Amino acid sequence: MTDLLIYLPLGMISGLAAGLFGVGGGIVIVPVLLVAFEVFNMTPEVMVHLAVGTSLACVVLTASSSTLSHHKKGAVMWPWVIRLAPFLIAGGLLGGWTADQLPGDVLTIMLGTFLLLMSFQLFIKRQQPSESFVVTMPSTWILGVSGAFMGWISAMMGIAGGALAVPFMNAFGAGVRRAVGTSAAIGVPVAASGALSFLIAGLDHPDRPEGSLGYVYLPAFLGIILTSTVFARLGAKWAHSMDQKRLQRLFALFLAVLSIRLIWRTVG
Repeated sequence: MTDLLIYLPLGMISGLAAGLFGVGGGIVIVPVLLVAFEVFNMTPEVMVHLAVGTSLACVVLTASSSTLSHHKKGAVMWPWVIRLAPFLIAGGLLGGWTADQLPGDVLTIMLGTFLLLMSFQLFIKRQQPSESFVVTMPSTWILGVSGAFMGWISAMMGIAGGALAVPFMNAFGAGVRRAVGTSAAIGVPVAASGALSFLIAGLDHPDRPEGSLGYVYLPAFLGIILTSTVFARLGAKWAHSMDQKRLQRLFALFLAVLSIRLIWRTVG
């Protein structure tokens, strides 16, 4: 029960991030889970794999909740979701398998570097297209390559892919609100396929802690989803009614600190 209560605040933070930025919440869940697992003296050999797998399982529900709220606002471009989904699922399955082949330290450094790059991307001011711009649907070839790549990277890093999907859709004319809403929707197949891959890959690992199912740590999963789905809807509501520039930069700073600590702890 104590473990469960510890993860409730993490669900609140990740849910808000999912709704506000269309990132699925995993970009917050993974680094914070690693800190929590370290405090609980979890086995280093499986710690990062458990953080990523648990994050993906949580993101399935968080992204679904966020998607519903954005859909009600008319901010989900469903033709994009439908056409990208097969490639995202294939990439997500491959990403989970790839992560299982990597040693924990290597995956941790890759994760820390990726999160640091994402924090820079969020911090730098970007001129977003307005919602009145014409959105151009990419060719099937571009959607296939981009979707598979986003699914692969996202599954390995334990995120829904919003950090990659939002700028991708911006490049084809989607305004920030539609890009965020659609990003939340495409995060569902990415997270579901990645979580399934991590769950299966970790079933035979001898160092898994009690309470885990594959590479999904159930106390953390339950604690996070109890609050993340509610706060994802709140974050989505805020995304349609407030300027995000200051919040985005604060979130980027928070992410940079966590990622630098992650890299330092591994190589130090």
